[in-house]
Amino acid sequence: MIELPEYTDGCLRLYRIKEDTSKDYPETYLEDTKLDIWFREISVYDKVRYEFDQGGKEITMKIGIPQYKGINSKCICLIDGEQHLVYNATHVKDKYGFPETELTLIRPERKISTHEEE
Repeated sequence: MIELPEYTDGCLRLYRIKEDTSKDYPETYLEDTKLDIWFREISVYDKVRYEFDQGGKEITMKIGIPQYKGINSKCICLIDGEQHLVYNATHVKDKYGFPETELTLIRPERKISTHEEE
């Protein structure tokens, strides 16, 4: 029996990382896409966590969302008030053939503000 995918573990707000080069020095900020996307959590294995830790990156979450090809490593997911940088977005099909995007999220090096926060 085919089961529809369930995205009930949480909801993220998607932001794009932008750069304002109109000033003397480039300023990085977040642009709100106004997209709220429901997700399901995916297990991250210890070996993968270890490999990322060795590279100086901390995996915060791995999640699945309904397929969305407009997301990439220049995006930030805001989940429960915390920023998570998209390290990798992979477009796959689940075991029943439904298209899905799997996101590997890492802790950003620093918090990036929106223009509204300044």
